[in-house]
Amino acid sequence: MKKVAFAILLTSAAATAFAQAPAKQQQEKVVQAKLTLEQQAEAMTASFTKNLRLTPEQTKKVYVINLTSLQHAEAAKAKHKSNPGRLVRQMETISTTRLSQLKDVLTPQQFQQYQQRREEKMGVPKEAQSNPSTSQSARYQESY
Repeated sequence: MKKVAFAILLTSAAATAFAQAPAKQQQEKVVQAKLTLEQQAEAMTASFTKNLRLTPEQTKKVYVINLTSLQHAEAAKAKHKSNPGRLVRQMETISTTRLSQLKDVLTPQQFQQYQQRREEKMGVPKEAQSNPSTSQSARYQESY
């Protein structure tokens, strides 16, 4: 009987602990959602500055790029709220533009570091990260 009670107690404790993890993640998202676009751009830029060791001039340019991208994304969300397909295409355009602008501001080494971190964060498999082989690229093109 003691073993059964212990098993029930252990199971309920594990379930409770597991259920609390997503709540914490939700709180972080809520806090982030309450930040203004300027605050979000500042946080993004601070991360760039720390991880890529940006110069003061680069920091200013990256902040403007981040803020502009966030503003365009917010406008696209409002404009294409009822059309998810169009929103996705617009967000891809914003992302591509931002990436191009960052490439112009960062040194090649900084941009490579940024790309690696970005791909890791997005969950891109190691073998597909940075400069996929031409066979992978060809397969991608054939699928569309």
